[in-house]
Amino acid sequence: MRSHFVLIGFVLLLVPVVSAENYTVYGAVTTSRNTAVAYEPIQIQCSGSDVCDRNDGLQSMTDFSGGYRLTLDVEESDADSLLHIIVSGQASILTIDWNSSGGQEQRQQRHDIILLGDEGTSSVIGGFACGGCFLFFVFTFVMLKTFRRLLTNDGRNEFVGRRHMPIGDCPICGQKMPRYLLVRHLIVDHEIDSFEAGDIVAKHIRPQGLGWSPEDEES
Repeated sequence: MRSHFVLIGFVLLLVPVVSAENYTVYGAVTTSRNTAVAYEPIQIQCSGSDVCDRNDGLQSMTDFSGGYRLTLDVEESDADSLLHIIVSGQASILTIDWNSSGGQEQRQQRHDIILLGDEGTSSVIGGFACGGCFLFFVFTFVMLKTFRRLLTNDGRNEFVGRRHMPIGDCPICGQKMPRYLLVRHLIVDHEIDSFEAGDIVAKHIRPQGLGWSPEDEES
């Protein structure tokens, strides 16, 4: 009986022990125009083999320069197996190359991905492009509005800092003059008390029913 156990143990020692190792796949994702696909999700999707079952759904994200890194669970027996890497709705086929590490301790393989068409355009880059277009249209609108304003005399005066002074007429003699001179005109030319002159001008230039009225304090 003991000899049977010894024989079984000897056979188990001869059977090679197969264990999965970390297998790093890295590279860059670019478009056909050699533009980096930044901050785009990247995922393993496949089925039908052991290596697919172990790594299906594994995902990561590209960095600003389009680089990515995936750490797979791979065994030596998985050599030459195929995995599908999905980026922006497009699939790139990865063939497991067990000897790609070149004698390094950590097994790794470079796999660059080139996306076709406009689907590889990063959403971040697209956002910057849309924002730039919006700012361009706003800038164009402001420039056109300013140009149209400069075609008028009032617009040119405002542009150089000269604002048009409103003109008013004296409530007593009807003489035309800038509004800020009306109170002075009533005091000097019509010899009216300063407080009364201020009330007269306020009533004269203020629209009916708008703002403060001297009668408000009296009431």
